Amino acid sequence: MRGFLLLIFMVAQVAFGAVSLNGLTNRTPVVVEEVSLAQLSENQLYIATPFAKPVILNPEQKQQLQERVVLKVELVYTRFRSSPTFNQQLLNLNRLKELNRLVPGLFEAPLWEFQLTEQTKGNNPEVCNQMFHGFIITFRPNSSNSMLKQEADYLKKLVGSFLKQDSIDRYNNPTTTNSNLTGSSDSTGTGDSTSSGTTKKPMKFTIKTHYDKKWGYIYDTIWFVDTVKPPPPPDFFYNHQLYQDSTVLNAFDRNRDWSNFIVVTDVTGSMSPYSAQVFIWLKAQTQNDKAKYFVFFNDGDDTESRKKKPLETKGIYVTENKGVDAVMQTATKCMLKGSGGGESLENDVEALIEGAKYYTSASSLILIADNFESMRDYDFINKVSKPVHVILCGSERGVNIQYLDLAYRTKGTVHTKFSDVTNLNDLKEGEHIYIDEQKYLFKNKRFHFVYDAFQYQNSSVR
Repeated sequence: MRGFLLLIFMVAQVAFGAVSLNGLTNRTPVVVEEVSLAQLSENQLYIATPFAKPVILNPEQKQQLQERVVLKVELVYTRFRSSPTFNQQLLNLNRLKELNRLVPGLFEAPLWEFQLTEQTKGNNPEVCNQMFHGFIITFRPNSSNSMLKQEADYLKKLVGSFLKQDSIDRYNNPTTTNSNLTGSSDSTGTGDSTSSGTTKKPMKFTIKTHYDKKWGYIYDTIWFVDTVKPPPPPDFFYNHQLYQDSTVLNAFDRNRDWSNFIVVTDVTGSMSPYSAQVFIWLKAQTQNDKAKYFVFFNDGDDTESRKKKPLETKGIYVTENKGVDAVMQTATKCMLKGSGGGESLENDVEALIEGAKYYTSASSLILIADNFESMRDYDFINKVSKPVHVILCGSERGVNIQYLDLAYRTKGTVHTKFSDVTNLNDLKEGEHIYIDEQKYLFKNKRFHFVYDAFQYQNSSVR
Protein backbone atom coordinates (compact mmCIF):
# COMPACT_ATOMS: atom_id res chain seq x y z
CA MET A 1 0.00 0.00 0.00
CA ARG A 2 1.53 3.25 -1.19
CA GLY A 3 2.22 6.08 1.23
CA PHE A 4 1.18 4.17 4.34
CA LEU A 5 3.75 2.89 6.82
CA LEU A 6 2.98 1.28 10.12
CA LEU A 7 5.24 1.86 13.10
CA ILE A 8 4.40 0.30 16.44
CA PHE A 9 4.96 2.42 19.52
CA MET A 10 3.36 1.96 22.90
CA VAL A 11 2.98 5.36 24.55
CA ALA A 12 1.47 6.54 27.79
CA GLN A 13 -0.25 9.72 26.66
CA VAL A 14 -0.77 12.31 23.94
CA ALA A 15 -0.47 15.99 24.85
CA PHE A 16 0.27 19.25 23.16
CA GLY A 17 3.18 20.36 25.34
CA ALA A 18 6.39 22.33 25.47
CA VAL A 19 8.28 19.97 23.15
CA SER A 20 5.95 20.56 20.21
CA LEU A 21 5.62 24.29 20.87
CA ASN A 22 9.38 24.55 21.05
CA GLY A 23 9.41 23.22 17.53
CA LEU A 24 7.51 26.32 16.45
CA THR A 25 9.69 28.75 18.34
CA ASN A 26 12.82 27.22 16.78
CA ARG A 27 11.73 28.36 13.33
CA THR A 28 13.90 30.82 11.40
CA PRO A 29 11.98 34.12 11.44
CA VAL A 30 11.02 36.32 8.53
CA VAL A 31 12.71 39.67 9.16
CA VAL A 32 10.86 42.95 8.45
CA GLU A 33 11.24 46.54 9.60
CA GLU A 34 7.74 46.81 11.05
CA VAL A 35 4.36 45.07 10.69
CA SER A 36 1.47 47.41 9.89
CA LEU A 37 -1.98 46.32 11.04
CA ALA A 38 -3.45 48.76 8.53
CA GLN A 39 -2.36 46.38 5.77
CA LEU A 40 -4.33 43.41 7.07
CA SER A 41 -6.93 42.04 4.66
CA GLU A 42 -10.58 41.42 5.50
CA ASN A 43 -9.85 37.73 6.11
CA GLN A 44 -7.21 38.46 8.76
CA LEU A 45 -7.38 39.47 12.42
CA TYR A 46 -4.81 40.14 15.11
CA ILE A 47 -4.39 38.85 18.66
CA ALA A 48 -2.35 41.47 20.52
CA THR A 49 0.15 41.01 23.35
CA PRO A 50 2.20 43.72 25.11
CA PHE A 51 5.86 44.26 24.35
CA ALA A 52 7.94 41.69 26.27
CA LYS A 53 4.87 40.03 27.82
CA PRO A 54 2.79 36.97 26.84
CA VAL A 55 -0.62 38.26 28.00
CA ILE A 56 -3.36 38.31 25.32
CA LEU A 57 -5.03 41.75 25.23
CA ASN A 58 -8.09 41.04 23.07
CA PRO A 59 -9.42 37.57 24.01
CA GLU A 60 -12.84 38.45 22.53
CA GLN A 61 -11.46 37.31 19.16
CA LYS A 62 -11.76 33.75 20.45
CA GLN A 63 -15.13 33.23 18.75
CA GLN A 64 -13.82 33.88 15.25
CA LEU A 65 -10.91 31.54 15.87
CA GLN A 66 -13.36 28.82 16.82
CA GLU A 67 -15.77 29.33 13.91
CA ARG A 68 -13.56 29.98 10.88
CA VAL A 69 -10.98 27.98 8.94
CA VAL A 70 -7.46 29.09 9.89
CA LEU A 71 -4.87 29.00 7.10
CA LYS A 72 -1.94 30.69 8.79
CA VAL A 73 -0.74 31.72 12.25
CA GLU A 74 1.98 34.39 12.36
CA LEU A 75 3.72 35.33 15.62
CA VAL A 76 5.13 38.87 15.49
CA TYR A 77 7.78 40.24 17.89
CA THR A 78 10.63 42.77 17.93
CA ARG A 79 14.32 41.98 17.81
CA PHE A 80 15.26 44.62 20.42
CA ARG A 81 16.16 43.43 23.90
CA SER A 82 17.13 45.64 26.83
CA SER A 83 19.01 42.82 28.58
CA PRO A 84 21.58 40.52 26.95
CA THR A 85 20.16 37.60 28.94
CA PHE A 86 16.59 38.13 27.66
CA ASN A 87 15.21 34.91 26.13
CA GLN A 88 13.02 35.74 23.13
CA GLN A 89 12.39 32.07 22.38
CA LEU A 90 10.95 31.55 25.88
CA LEU A 91 8.68 34.58 25.48
CA ASN A 92 7.44 33.28 22.12
CA LEU A 93 6.83 29.89 23.72
CA ASN A 94 4.74 31.47 26.49
CA ARG A 95 2.74 33.47 23.95
CA LEU A 96 1.93 30.25 22.08
CA LYS A 97 0.86 28.65 25.35
CA GLU A 98 -1.50 31.57 25.99
CA LEU A 99 -3.01 31.19 22.53
CA ASN A 100 -3.40 27.47 23.16
CA ARG A 101 -5.20 28.20 26.43
CA LEU A 102 -7.50 30.68 24.69
CA VAL A 103 -8.37 28.40 21.75
CA PRO A 104 -7.19 24.83 22.40
CA GLY A 105 -9.11 23.55 19.37
CA LEU A 106 -6.73 25.51 17.15
CA PHE A 107 -3.91 23.14 18.10
CA GLU A 108 -5.78 19.84 17.97
CA ALA A 109 -4.73 19.41 14.33
CA PRO A 110 -2.47 22.28 13.23
CA LEU A 111 -3.12 22.16 9.48
CA TRP A 112 -2.24 25.83 9.19
CA GLU A 113 1.04 27.41 8.13
CA PHE A 114 3.13 28.92 10.93
CA GLN A 115 5.52 31.87 10.66
CA LEU A 116 7.71 33.84 13.06
CA THR A 117 8.07 37.50 12.07
CA GLU A 118 10.85 39.56 13.63
CA GLN A 119 10.62 43.39 13.50
CA THR A 120 13.85 45.43 13.47
CA LYS A 121 12.55 49.01 13.79
CA GLY A 122 12.43 49.37 17.58
CA ASN A 123 15.70 50.24 19.32
CA ASN A 124 14.36 51.16 22.76
CA PRO A 125 11.39 50.17 24.96
CA GLU A 126 9.49 53.38 24.18
CA VAL A 127 9.46 52.73 20.43
CA CYS A 128 8.77 49.01 20.88
CA ASN A 129 5.76 49.73 23.09
CA GLN A 130 4.15 51.52 20.14
CA MET A 131 4.67 48.59 17.77
CA PHE A 132 2.45 45.56 17.30
CA HIS A 133 3.27 42.32 19.10
CA GLY A 134 1.23 39.15 19.02
CA PHE A 135 -0.47 36.96 16.42
CA ILE A 136 -1.84 37.65 12.95
CA ILE A 137 -4.36 35.00 11.93
CA THR A 138 -5.27 34.41 8.27
CA PHE A 139 -8.62 32.75 7.57
CA ARG A 140 -9.95 31.16 4.43
CA PRO A 141 -12.21 33.84 2.91
CA ASN A 142 -15.97 33.53 3.23
CA SER A 143 -17.84 33.24 -0.06
CA SER A 144 -20.54 35.75 -0.96
CA ASN A 145 -23.62 34.89 -3.01
CA SER A 146 -22.02 36.43 -6.09
CA MET A 147 -18.89 34.33 -5.57
CA LEU A 148 -20.96 31.18 -5.26
CA LYS A 149 -22.69 32.04 -8.53
CA GLN A 150 -19.33 32.44 -10.24
CA GLU A 151 -18.19 29.06 -8.95
CA ALA A 152 -21.45 27.45 -10.12
CA ASP A 153 -21.11 29.12 -13.55
CA TYR A 154 -17.55 27.84 -13.78
CA LEU A 155 -18.72 24.27 -13.21
CA LYS A 156 -21.50 24.65 -15.81
CA LYS A 157 -19.06 25.98 -18.40
CA LEU A 158 -16.61 23.21 -17.57
CA VAL A 159 -19.22 20.52 -18.14
CA GLY A 160 -20.31 22.34 -21.30
CA SER A 161 -16.76 22.18 -22.62
CA PHE A 162 -16.71 18.42 -21.94
CA LEU A 163 -19.89 17.91 -23.94
CA LYS A 164 -18.58 19.98 -26.86
CA GLN A 165 -15.33 18.06 -26.86
CA ASP A 166 -17.21 14.78 -26.73
CA SER A 167 -19.20 15.79 -29.80
CA ILE A 168 -16.02 16.72 -31.67
CA ASP A 169 -14.25 13.52 -30.62
CA ARG A 170 -17.12 11.44 -31.97
CA TYR A 171 -16.84 13.17 -35.34
CA ASN A 172 -13.07 12.87 -35.36
CA ASN A 173 -13.26 9.16 -34.64
CA PRO A 174 -16.20 7.98 -36.76
CA THR A 175 -17.20 4.35 -37.03
CA THR A 176 -18.74 4.76 -40.49
CA THR A 177 -17.49 6.09 -43.82
CA ASN A 178 -18.75 9.21 -45.55
CA SER A 179 -20.28 9.21 -49.00
CA ASN A 180 -22.34 12.16 -50.23
CA LEU A 181 -21.61 15.16 -47.95
CA THR A 182 -23.87 17.64 -49.70
CA GLY A 183 -25.21 19.79 -46.86
CA SER A 184 -28.81 20.69 -46.35
CA SER A 185 -30.40 23.40 -44.24
CA ASP A 186 -29.19 23.32 -40.62
CA SER A 187 -27.46 19.97 -41.04
CA THR A 188 -24.23 18.60 -39.65
CA GLY A 189 -21.64 16.25 -41.07
CA THR A 190 -17.94 15.49 -41.42
CA GLY A 191 -15.63 16.82 -44.09
CA ASP A 192 -12.28 16.18 -45.83
CA SER A 193 -13.22 12.79 -47.27
CA THR A 194 -11.07 10.88 -49.72
CA SER A 195 -12.16 9.71 -53.15
CA SER A 196 -12.77 6.24 -51.83
CA GLY A 197 -15.27 7.55 -49.30
CA THR A 198 -13.18 6.83 -46.20
CA THR A 199 -12.56 9.60 -43.66
CA LYS A 200 -9.31 11.50 -43.56
CA LYS A 201 -8.81 13.79 -40.53
CA PRO A 202 -12.52 14.67 -40.33
CA MET A 203 -13.85 17.74 -38.57
CA LYS A 204 -17.36 18.52 -37.45
CA PHE A 205 -19.25 21.23 -39.32
CA THR A 206 -22.71 22.76 -39.26
CA ILE A 207 -24.43 24.21 -42.35
CA LYS A 208 -26.64 27.20 -41.57
CA THR A 209 -29.00 28.77 -44.14
CA HIS A 210 -29.93 32.45 -44.27
CA TYR A 211 -31.61 34.70 -46.88
CA ASP A 212 -29.86 37.70 -48.45
CA LYS A 213 -31.87 40.25 -50.51
CA LYS A 214 -29.15 40.52 -53.17
CA TRP A 215 -27.92 36.93 -53.41
CA GLY A 216 -30.93 34.91 -52.25
CA TYR A 217 -30.40 31.85 -50.05
CA ILE A 218 -26.84 31.48 -48.75
CA TYR A 219 -25.41 28.39 -47.14
CA ASP A 220 -22.80 29.05 -44.44
CA THR A 221 -20.54 26.22 -43.36
CA ILE A 222 -19.39 26.60 -39.74
CA TRP A 223 -16.42 24.40 -38.89
CA PHE A 224 -15.66 23.42 -35.30
CA VAL A 225 -12.09 23.31 -34.02
CA ASP A 226 -10.81 19.92 -32.91
CA THR A 227 -10.25 20.91 -29.26
CA VAL A 228 -12.27 22.83 -26.71
CA LYS A 229 -10.41 24.99 -24.21
CA PRO A 230 -11.78 24.62 -20.66
CA PRO A 231 -12.98 27.80 -18.95
CA PRO A 232 -10.62 29.71 -16.65
CA PRO A 233 -11.30 29.46 -12.89
CA PRO A 234 -13.16 32.36 -11.22
CA ASP A 235 -11.09 35.53 -10.92
CA PHE A 236 -11.94 36.01 -7.25
CA PHE A 237 -10.70 32.58 -6.13
CA TYR A 238 -8.17 33.01 -3.35
CA ASN A 239 -5.74 30.33 -4.53
CA HIS A 240 -5.80 29.32 -8.20
CA GLN A 241 -3.16 26.66 -7.57
CA LEU A 242 -5.93 24.49 -6.15
CA TYR A 243 -7.31 24.13 -9.67
CA GLN A 244 -4.13 22.19 -10.47
CA ASP A 245 -4.65 19.82 -7.51
CA SER A 246 -5.78 16.44 -8.85
CA THR A 247 -6.58 14.76 -5.50
CA VAL A 248 -10.05 13.49 -6.48
CA LEU A 249 -9.01 12.21 -9.91
CA ASN A 250 -5.92 10.55 -8.43
CA ALA A 251 -7.98 8.74 -5.79
CA PHE A 252 -10.55 7.49 -8.32
CA ASP A 253 -7.81 6.38 -10.71
CA ARG A 254 -5.99 4.40 -8.02
CA ASN A 255 -9.20 2.68 -6.92
CA ARG A 256 -10.85 1.53 -10.12
CA ASP A 257 -12.28 -1.50 -8.34
CA TRP A 258 -14.80 0.66 -6.46
CA SER A 259 -18.33 -0.07 -7.64
CA ASN A 260 -21.97 0.26 -6.61
CA PHE A 261 -21.40 3.38 -4.53
CA ILE A 262 -22.90 6.75 -3.68
CA VAL A 263 -20.76 9.89 -4.13
CA VAL A 264 -21.26 12.49 -1.39
CA THR A 265 -19.62 15.85 -2.15
CA ASP A 266 -19.09 19.03 -0.14
CA VAL A 267 -19.89 21.96 -2.47
CA THR A 268 -19.46 24.83 -0.03
CA GLY A 269 -17.31 27.76 -1.16
CA SER A 270 -13.70 26.95 -2.11
CA MET A 271 -14.52 23.34 -3.05
CA SER A 272 -15.14 24.01 -6.76
CA PRO A 273 -11.63 22.83 -7.81
CA TYR A 274 -12.50 19.43 -6.36
CA SER A 275 -16.18 19.34 -7.32
CA ALA A 276 -15.04 19.89 -10.91
CA GLN A 277 -12.98 16.71 -10.74
CA VAL A 278 -16.08 14.72 -9.80
CA PHE A 279 -17.65 15.75 -13.12
CA ILE A 280 -14.42 15.15 -15.04
CA TRP A 281 -14.32 11.64 -13.59
CA LEU A 282 -18.02 11.04 -14.31
CA LYS A 283 -17.65 12.27 -17.89
CA ALA A 284 -14.69 9.94 -18.49
CA GLN A 285 -16.55 6.75 -17.53
CA THR A 286 -17.05 4.40 -20.46
CA GLN A 287 -19.71 2.53 -18.50
CA ASN A 288 -21.47 5.06 -16.35
CA ASP A 289 -22.87 2.67 -13.76
CA LYS A 290 -20.48 2.56 -10.80
CA ALA A 291 -21.85 5.63 -9.04
CA LYS A 292 -25.55 5.02 -8.44
CA TYR A 293 -26.44 8.29 -6.71
CA PHE A 294 -24.82 11.67 -6.10
CA VAL A 295 -25.32 13.70 -2.92
CA PHE A 296 -24.27 17.34 -2.59
CA PHE A 297 -24.33 19.33 0.65
CA ASN A 298 -23.86 23.00 1.51
CA ASP A 299 -24.22 23.00 5.31
CA GLY A 300 -27.63 24.48 5.78
CA ASP A 301 -28.97 26.47 2.80
CA ASP A 302 -27.74 29.83 4.13
CA THR A 303 -28.92 29.11 7.69
CA GLU A 304 -27.31 31.20 10.43
CA SER A 305 -24.55 29.31 12.24
CA ARG A 306 -26.24 29.59 15.64
CA LYS A 307 -29.34 27.84 14.27
CA LYS A 308 -27.51 24.84 12.85
CA LYS A 309 -27.96 21.61 14.79
CA PRO A 310 -26.21 18.27 14.20
CA LEU A 311 -28.18 16.01 11.84
CA GLU A 312 -30.74 18.82 11.35
CA THR A 313 -28.70 21.30 9.34
CA LYS A 314 -30.18 20.43 5.89
CA GLY A 315 -28.87 21.81 2.61
CA ILE A 316 -28.58 18.31 1.13
CA TYR A 317 -29.46 17.56 -2.51
CA VAL A 318 -29.67 14.04 -3.94
CA THR A 319 -29.93 12.81 -7.53
CA GLU A 320 -29.82 9.46 -9.23
CA ASN A 321 -26.97 9.13 -11.70
CA LYS A 322 -28.68 9.93 -15.01
CA GLY A 323 -25.64 11.44 -16.67
CA VAL A 324 -23.26 14.31 -16.13
CA ASP A 325 -25.71 17.04 -17.15
CA ALA A 326 -28.40 15.96 -14.68
CA VAL A 327 -25.88 15.54 -11.87
CA MET A 328 -24.44 18.96 -12.69
CA GLN A 329 -27.85 20.61 -12.33
CA THR A 330 -28.25 19.20 -8.83
CA ALA A 331 -24.76 20.28 -7.81
CA THR A 332 -25.17 23.87 -8.97
CA LYS A 333 -28.58 24.12 -7.33
CA CYS A 334 -27.00 23.03 -4.05
CA MET A 335 -24.12 25.50 -4.42
CA LEU A 336 -26.41 28.46 -5.13
CA LYS A 337 -28.63 27.64 -2.15
CA GLY A 338 -25.68 27.60 0.24
CA SER A 339 -24.05 30.29 2.32
CA GLY A 340 -20.57 29.93 0.90
CA GLY A 341 -17.52 28.79 2.81
CA GLY A 342 -15.28 29.86 5.66
CA GLU A 343 -16.98 28.14 8.57
CA SER A 344 -14.95 25.46 10.31
CA LEU A 345 -17.79 22.88 10.48
CA GLU A 346 -19.82 21.01 7.85
CA ASN A 347 -22.69 18.51 7.96
CA ASP A 348 -20.83 15.55 6.41
CA VAL A 349 -22.42 12.83 8.54
CA GLU A 350 -25.94 14.12 7.92
CA ALA A 351 -25.28 14.04 4.17
CA LEU A 352 -23.91 10.49 4.33
CA ILE A 353 -26.96 9.26 6.24
CA GLU A 354 -29.38 11.07 3.92
CA GLY A 355 -27.73 9.74 0.79
CA ALA A 356 -27.82 6.14 2.00
CA LYS A 357 -31.62 6.36 2.34
CA TYR A 358 -32.03 6.79 -1.42
CA TYR A 359 -30.09 3.68 -2.37
CA THR A 360 -30.07 1.11 0.40
CA SER A 361 -28.29 -1.47 -1.77
CA ALA A 362 -25.12 0.62 -2.10
CA SER A 363 -21.91 -1.19 -1.15
CA SER A 364 -20.22 1.96 0.13
CA LEU A 365 -20.19 5.75 0.18
CA ILE A 366 -17.45 7.95 -1.22
CA LEU A 367 -17.09 11.26 0.63
CA ILE A 368 -15.35 14.18 -1.12
CA ALA A 369 -14.43 16.14 2.01
CA ASP A 370 -12.77 19.45 2.82
CA ASN A 371 -9.83 18.46 5.02
CA PHE A 372 -9.69 21.95 6.55
CA GLU A 373 -13.22 21.70 7.92
CA SER A 374 -14.39 19.34 10.65
CA MET A 375 -17.74 17.62 11.03
CA ARG A 376 -20.57 19.45 12.75
CA ASP A 377 -22.08 16.04 13.46
CA TYR A 378 -18.87 14.15 14.33
CA ASP A 379 -20.49 12.68 17.47
CA PHE A 380 -22.94 10.76 15.26
CA ILE A 381 -20.42 8.84 13.14
CA ASN A 382 -21.78 5.54 14.47
CA LYS A 383 -25.07 6.22 12.69
CA VAL A 384 -23.37 5.70 9.31
CA SER A 385 -23.97 2.03 8.49
CA LYS A 386 -21.94 1.61 5.29
CA PRO A 387 -18.17 1.82 4.67
CA VAL A 388 -17.03 5.35 3.82
CA HIS A 389 -14.10 5.95 1.48
CA VAL A 390 -12.97 9.48 2.35
CA ILE A 391 -11.19 11.48 -0.37
CA LEU A 392 -9.56 14.34 1.52
CA CYS A 393 -9.08 17.61 -0.36
CA GLY A 394 -6.28 19.83 0.90
CA SER A 395 -4.36 17.41 3.11
CA GLU A 396 -0.83 18.51 2.18
CA ARG A 397 -0.12 19.72 5.72
CA GLY A 398 -1.71 16.75 7.46
CA VAL A 399 -4.93 14.78 7.69
CA ASN A 400 -7.90 15.98 9.72
CA ILE A 401 -8.12 13.22 12.34
CA GLN A 402 -11.94 13.30 12.38
CA TYR A 403 -11.97 11.74 8.91
CA LEU A 404 -9.59 9.01 10.06
CA ASP A 405 -12.08 8.27 12.85
CA LEU A 406 -14.95 8.21 10.34
CA ALA A 407 -13.17 5.72 8.11
CA TYR A 408 -12.16 3.55 11.06
CA ARG A 409 -15.64 3.45 12.61
CA THR A 410 -17.32 2.56 9.29
CA LYS A 411 -14.62 0.09 8.17
CA GLY A 412 -13.78 2.42 5.31
CA THR A 413 -10.61 3.98 3.93
CA VAL A 414 -8.89 7.38 3.57
CA HIS A 415 -7.36 8.76 0.37
CA THR A 416 -5.10 11.76 -0.11
CA LYS A 417 -3.50 13.16 -3.23
CA PHE A 418 -0.72 10.56 -2.99
CA SER A 419 -1.83 7.80 -0.62
CA ASP A 420 -4.47 5.16 0.05
CA VAL A 421 -4.90 4.18 3.71
CA THR A 422 -6.79 0.93 3.61
CA ASN A 423 -6.10 -1.07 6.79
CA LEU A 424 -7.08 1.30 9.59
CA ASN A 425 -9.07 -1.45 11.27
CA ASP A 426 -5.91 -3.53 11.70
CA LEU A 427 -4.46 -0.96 14.10
CA LYS A 428 -4.05 -1.87 17.74
CA GLU A 429 -4.20 0.36 20.78
CA GLY A 430 -1.15 2.62 21.05
CA GLU A 431 0.13 2.10 17.49
CA HIS A 432 1.31 4.88 15.20
CA ILE A 433 0.73 5.26 11.49
CA TYR A 434 2.39 7.48 8.92
CA ILE A 435 0.35 9.09 6.14
CA ASP A 436 2.31 11.19 3.66
CA GLU A 437 5.19 11.43 6.17
CA GLN A 438 2.98 12.72 9.00
CA LYS A 439 2.56 10.64 12.14
CA TYR A 440 -0.71 9.83 13.93
CA LEU A 441 -1.46 7.87 17.09
CA PHE A 442 -4.35 5.44 17.53
CA LYS A 443 -5.41 5.49 21.18
CA ASN A 444 -8.74 4.98 22.94
CA LYS A 445 -10.32 3.98 19.61
CA ARG A 446 -9.55 7.42 18.14
CA PHE A 447 -6.75 9.03 16.15
CA HIS A 448 -4.52 11.81 17.45
CA PHE A 449 -2.21 14.18 15.65
CA VAL A 450 1.41 13.69 16.77
CA TYR A 451 2.75 17.21 16.87
CA ASP A 452 6.45 16.62 17.27
CA ALA A 453 6.53 15.00 13.82
CA PHE A 454 4.71 17.83 12.09
CA GLN A 455 6.79 19.85 9.65
CA TYR A 456 5.93 23.53 9.95
CA GLN A 457 7.31 24.78 6.65
CA ASN A 458 6.86 27.97 4.73
CA SER A 459 4.43 27.45 1.91
CA SER A 460 1.88 29.38 -0.06
CA VAL A 461 -1.31 29.94 1.87
CA ARG A 462 -3.91 27.43 0.83
